[in-house]
Amino acid sequence: MNIVGNKPRIIFVDNDQRVRESYEALLKYWGYEPVLAIGEGKSLYGDAVTKARKFHCILALIDLRLSDDYDDDDLSGLKLAEEIGPIRTIILSGYPSQMILRELLDKHKDTPFLSKADSPEKIKRTIDTEAGKVCSAKRGLQIKPADILEKISKTTFRSLPEEYQDQITDILAQLLPGASNLKLEKLDSNQSYSQVSTVPRPQSVVLRVYEDDYEPVVVKLARAEKIKEEVDRYEKFIARKVGGNFIAKLERHAILWDIGGALYSYIGDFDVKTFSSYYEEHPIEDIIECITSFFTVSWGKHYERRQLLENTSLFDLYEKVWGDWYKKRVKNFTPTTPLEDVEIYKRLNLPEPIEWFKRNIAEGRKKDLSHVAMTYEAITHGDLHGDNLLIDSHRNAWVIDFERSGEGHALQDFIELESDIINRLEGRLDDFGAYINLAIHVAKQTEIQALNESEIKAMDASIQKAIGTISVLRSLAQQCTGLTDARQYLLGLLFNMIFRATINHSEKKRMRQTRALLLASIFCHRLDHWDEPWPPEEWKSKLQ
Repeated sequence: MNIVGNKPRIIFVDNDQRVRESYEALLKYWGYEPVLAIGEGKSLYGDAVTKARKFHCILALIDLRLSDDYDDDDLSGLKLAEEIGPIRTIILSGYPSQMILRELLDKHKDTPFLSKADSPEKIKRTIDTEAGKVCSAKRGLQIKPADILEKISKTTFRSLPEEYQDQITDILAQLLPGASNLKLEKLDSNQSYSQVSTVPRPQSVVLRVYEDDYEPVVVKLARAEKIKEEVDRYEKFIARKVGGNFIAKLERHAILWDIGGALYSYIGDFDVKTFSSYYEEHPIEDIIECITSFFTVSWGKHYERRQLLENTSLFDLYEKVWGDWYKKRVKNFTPTTPLEDVEIYKRLNLPEPIEWFKRNIAEGRKKDLSHVAMTYEAITHGDLHGDNLLIDSHRNAWVIDFERSGEGHALQDFIELESDIINRLEGRLDDFGAYINLAIHVAKQTEIQALNESEIKAMDASIQKAIGTISVLRSLAQQCTGLTDARQYLLGLLFNMIFRATINHSEKKRMRQTRALLLASIFCHRLDHWDEPWPPEEWKSKLQ
């Protein structure tokens, strides 16, 4: 698949058929793929909008007067240029008066104007110049390595038709308008670890990008509507509102028909890792320093500005951040492997978590068990899993991906990072019983505080490291938010486990789904027996 070498698609809009045919031949000769809008008046206007979208055009060449060639006040081409879509527009004018053209140029400084009386050479030169600003192929932008582009096109944006995959490279060209050569890298070399995530990125990818001889930047590619949302949320909640010097600055963004991109400044030294890899490779003392700095310094101002909420549903707060995740993911979800087939589930007589969640929270509105008398709302990152938290070699921590940033449950970011740590353990433990014991241990608290690590000294090193990190996270949660109700924390963990379990999984990943559901069922059992001694005494023999 060649996603760099496609001819640029240009929509040509003129109300004269002879002019359309003439420019069609010229554009083909100049190395473009012309798309002609057909019709008159409103039908011409509508056909242009439809075809520009249908054929994912990157450029538009539009006649200034589409309604009446003899009406000096007809500027319908400019109106169409504003509405035709996320593409670069050139206006073609039949006005003989240079004075009128100068007036238009003064009012529309960012829109190139050409006269139909201009020479073909000048028209071609202008079109080529504008194409070079937005189109990687026309600029001759070199992007390496090719296998990363290939992987992105086949995985992240696999639903996009092959002939329109060039939007990937065109977004990179627009984000880095002066580049001749780009080198792309994944932020992590340790893919086997980072691929397991509590909240995976659906149809998005984050890259370290080197432009020519400059220092790198961070680029996120995602669906167009997701980038629009991210930019809006960054401007509203992040820009100049995060403490310390370690916050990625959104420097530029670009949006095409299906794909968008956001370019962030690169913070720290070159040896930046995701928290997922850093966590695996470094001792717990380093990890504690990183997360403490992030929550108390970088994000600390948001917690200082938290707002008291009374008589609130935590489920509603999470829907505020995650969107309508219940109806989209949970309501009609059927597990790949029923929990009834899992021995430990039957042995402990656990509740089925999806049905429990529907009955007691999502659809039990009169007795929503996530309803709390008091909590706090704060600006949260909203997607704080281990691939969105970055760490450099000096233990500086910073975040990317602000698509879900905004008002939410003040505990949410602590809970999401803890949930991610727990879930990433699942593929690294030979002892499944240790995984279950970890879930039981984190569910025991009645108040948010450091965990009693002495109870789990017999567990393996991975479990011990997880418990130590979670212990610090909970201390930070209490310190930063002022909340002590561990039931709120556990409800957040339950939401995260169900969210993870109900993401579409391939057959190869069904064990992840089963384990997330199993942990969710343990949390449901704990919530059912909140005011009783827990775990039940009889579980000791059943877990051996």
